[in-house]
Amino acid sequence: MRVFCRAWLVAFALRCTLCFCFFGTIILFTGSTRSPRNGKSTRQLLLSVLGGEPDDLMCLDGFNDAMQTDLEAKTFFEAMPGPRRYQLTTTARCAKELTNLPVVTSNDAYRLGNAVERQGVDWLGARRQVLEHPKSFEDSILYNFLMGDVEEQRAFLGCVANYKRKLNDSPSRAMHHGDNRTIVVPLRLSDKVRFMVEDYPVVNSAIVRYKRMHCPWCDTLVIMTLLVWGEDKNHMFAFSQREYKQSLAVLHSIAKTAQSKDGGNLRVIIRSTLDADSDFVYSAYSPHLVLPVVTPSSWNRLLTFCNSAVLDRQREQFAIDFFDSAIKPKLKAAGRREEILTHYINLESHVPDDVVVNWFQSEVRRTGLAEHSVTITQMSNWKDWPGRMRPYRVGLRAYDIGVRSIQRAAQEK
Repeated sequence: MRVFCRAWLVAFALRCTLCFCFFGTIILFTGSTRSPRNGKSTRQLLLSVLGGEPDDLMCLDGFNDAMQTDLEAKTFFEAMPGPRRYQLTTTARCAKELTNLPVVTSNDAYRLGNAVERQGVDWLGARRQVLEHPKSFEDSILYNFLMGDVEEQRAFLGCVANYKRKLNDSPSRAMHHGDNRTIVVPLRLSDKVRFMVEDYPVVNSAIVRYKRMHCPWCDTLVIMTLLVWGEDKNHMFAFSQREYKQSLAVLHSIAKTAQSKDGGNLRVIIRSTLDADSDFVYSAYSPHLVLPVVTPSSWNRLLTFCNSAVLDRQREQFAIDFFDSAIKPKLKAAGRREEILTHYINLESHVPDDVVVNWFQSEVRRTGLAEHSVTITQMSNWKDWPGRMRPYRVGLRAYDIGVRSIQRAAQEK
């Protein structure tokens, strides 16, 4: 009798398990009923319970799906949200997920590339804003760099390496850079689309060439992008729906080609984060970083330098030692932020809005100074600012004409 009961229980349990698997499979692959509470399908809810990633099944064929005709971003920010360093990363693995990438229509803060290189429209203002808002930017790469008031490359490298050290010490399990099987390509589009100096297919050529020559075992491509439009004083870089659609079309084309056999046969992920520091560190510390020149970018120039430096462990350690000895003690010095901020406010009052973007480089070259040895404190002691600035003033109107001519030439091409 006891043997019979045990056999009956085993048979009953097996039958229940088979029923659950059968009906679960039906729900998983055919269910599409929406949950009224959160809008997820039954299939997605079941996958979540089982510990899977619901979106994976939405992108089984990667970027081979067709682009939507009516493209509208799902997440819009009128300005870069803060605090900056706690933004989640958004990824797209097929065309239908491209509109999930966040859009910032007017970024006038934390322009890392322009601020560090001291180039571009209103780089002084970009630096000043970081120091004016310590609650948002304190302990960021740019904030630490500005507080150090050392313009040498090793100072910036030290701030980058220190930020990476902080990420390593954090409890997050997320990957902070591409691994040895991943090719990483930063691609700045949005308001840079109009300045494309090469057709974007050169990106795919660069990927194929890199994989063949340096990483034949690589099986993944990560495209780093951020859909951000800058806002300047003459509104030439304001958000444009046409540029938004063009940016997504470029991303889709590059990703689809990279998936193909001739394009590298790679699994493609498009990655976007509103945290510029984490974004920069991810690329800088990736062993297989590819930087095809399709748009002029101070960001890419910084990455070129940092990538070669941080992958040399001795140079990285020297940079960390420099940060700990020369920059870190200044970060908590009483009154230092206010003192440096005063210098920037003073300099902004002397520099007109209509100067060429590389006026600083031209001026230090004219005076015979070494660019990276000139600090903001020293610039504050310069005399005769009207005379210094006169050769570099072109007028906003002339600047507009120049930008529009480049844009028109790109459209005609």
